[in-house]
Amino acid sequence: MAQWPWEYLFVALNARLGTFYTPFWMVNLALFIMTIVAYAVATRGSRARGVLGDEWEYLLWIGVTTFGLNLIYAAFQWYGIFPIATTLVGFYLLRDTVVNRFPPQFAGEAAHEAALRTRRQVSDGIEATIKRPNRRSGSKKR
Repeated sequence: MAQWPWEYLFVALNARLGTFYTPFWMVNLALFIMTIVAYAVATRGSRARGVLGDEWEYLLWIGVTTFGLNLIYAAFQWYGIFPIATTLVGFYLLRDTVVNRFPPQFAGEAAHEAALRTRRQVSDGIEATIKRPNRRSGSKKR
């Protein structure tokens, strides 16, 4: 170890950091691709409408930005402080999105759906419990 640990923050991110450089860009490339695949799978069809779709879109853009920037840092040999700061901020935003930002919105959406369900049941009234006869128009038995 020729330098102090904090001096590596100001060394260009390139192949001279062989034990760190290759795993760094490979992991970021894998996370970049997995973010896009997870978004595509999770939002397929009508499963991700409303707040859930918004959450997945937030996660997509935060992941693409974080891991894409780290790939750019590795390709253009930026100093080591930039990928570390970007990764920390990106992981904080991913955690904050899942833990703090969307759970109140999910609760509000669930309360709204419950209110709509209750209103629908009240408006149907007692007639909703009575089985209606199966009548066909136009065809009579002989």
